[in-house]
Amino acid sequence: MGDMMEIRHFVTFKKIIETGSFTQAAEHLGYTQSTVTSHIQALEEHIGAPLFDRVGRKVRLTDIGKKLLPYTQEILDTYGKIESISNDGEEIRGELKIAAPESLTVYRLEPILREYRKKFPHVNISLSNATCRDNKRAILNGSADIAFVMLPQLQDSDLIVHSLLDEPLVLVGSADCCVLNTLDKSYENQRISECLIVNEQECSYRTIFEEYLRERGIVPSHTMELWSIEAMKRCIMSGLGIACLPLMTVNDEIKEGKLKIIPCVGGFKQIFSQVAYRKNKWISPALSMFIEITLKHARGWSCEEATC
Repeated sequence: MGDMMEIRHFVTFKKIIETGSFTQAAEHLGYTQSTVTSHIQALEEHIGAPLFDRVGRKVRLTDIGKKLLPYTQEILDTYGKIESISNDGEEIRGELKIAAPESLTVYRLEPILREYRKKFPHVNISLSNATCRDNKRAILNGSADIAFVMLPQLQDSDLIVHSLLDEPLVLVGSADCCVLNTLDKSYENQRISECLIVNEQECSYRTIFEEYLRERGIVPSHTMELWSIEAMKRCIMSGLGIACLPLMTVNDEIKEGKLKIIPCVGGFKQIFSQVAYRKNKWISPALSMFIEITLKHARGWSCEEATC
């Protein structure tokens, strides 16, 4: 039968899935690569089938590996419960893995994280930034404990979702240079002279605005892709183009007269800031308190729309 299966074997299996490679998993866990390989070989020997396919430097789960993943999560959740038994009444410890898009990380999460760190200094927090769709995938595959997203209302039977706030989208241009004052019916089936400044491909508000333009046959003269909201705002203020962004990210610049809202006839699809986690996931004390603090702060959020 070979070596007994151990908790650390399942931890290694999960870490390979999270990082995408044996090498990265070894670095994160402080193991040699041969140790990581031996952990997976021990699991494969017991199960009687390979768990990963190697594709170049990347690894991909086999069908058996995919079947093992939810059981692995159950095992690690149960182990976490056992570890926490002796912590009742003591300071909360553990690890908290958060996934969030750049917009919410920069404009919403700072006070939440600050309060959490002050109250629970012994919890190790890891925060990863990615698109909202990637963040949703992260909680479903277990690489994140909780995820923030900005999307239309999430409907997923595998998730518990708290809707935090309606986040209006606005089209903005420079206050001085942008000649486009409104996007109305006169622009339908036309090419506009402005450059459209966008962020990454799967960004929810980029997708929504591109759908808006496509439905009306409006074509920008060209597109500039940037992966930072701050870089986008600087380019817009310099007169290099226009962009559709959440109001919360440009509110200060609008109030200061550095950017202007360009009204769009018909408006955009609603999106909401939301926080989500897996329905069948064990809620550790560390995660429970983070959810509580998040919901408390969200009740105090306001999104004062600037007037054009």
